[in-house]
Amino acid sequence: MESMSMNHRVVRHCHNKKLQQSRYSPYSKENIISTIEKEMQKDEAIRLGVELSLFVAETMVLLSDNLRSMLLFCLWVLTNAECTYFTDPVVGRLHCVMLYVLETYIKPKNGVYLADVKSNQWEVFVKSCKSFVFGIRELDRIVLILGKRESSSREVVKTSDFEHCNQELKKLEETLRSAKDVSEANGFAREVIKSNILSLWKSLFETSQPKVINLKNRTLDMFKPLLNQAREITCSSLIASLHI
Repeated sequence: MESMSMNHRVVRHCHNKKLQQSRYSPYSKENIISTIEKEMQKDEAIRLGVELSLFVAETMVLLSDNLRSMLLFCLWVLTNAECTYFTDPVVGRLHCVMLYVLETYIKPKNGVYLADVKSNQWEVFVKSCKSFVFGIRELDRIVLILGKRESSSREVVKTSDFEHCNQELKKLEETLRSAKDVSEANGFAREVIKSNILSLWKSLFETSQPKVINLKNRTLDMFKPLLNQAREITCSSLIASLHI
């Protein structure tokens, strides 16, 4: 009897162990579904990144009638995103998009830098600034969750988080639609820009991230007009303080 009882306990222990292993098996139905869902969410995050980039690009082109306004917009986006580095996954890619749009579509036109006036389309940016901030921060949080290597395959993002991000992008689309004729007249080519930035976002969740040539120098060159103006203002203030 004792032998039968022992055998029963051993069989039950082995059965429980198998159940436990199958429950956490990467090939279980539950885990396979979670993995598929997570991959779908990654694709959605990439799509959102591309859309957000296009809205940034369109706003830059829209404000390009005054380079100062356009640069202030770019600086505002980068500094209000609450990122640790300009090379963070989301903000880093937006930064690269800014450099691409500036060097490809805006610089060749030799636009004017007017220190004392704003772009004719500045109000469009004012109306959209909150949506830019919320959209970037929400997407950054989504990417952070989905990009954790140490997380289990079951860790997915709430549907409501994607809905919030989509809502902000929808607001941006509606606001920019009012100035669509102006942005297109200024040279905004949505499909061309999209085709050139798509690969940048395709690598969002890859181990090796894209390397940008001369990122620091190009960034300094981008914001040089703002730095020069700041120096001029400081210098003028110092001269004024001398009461000459």
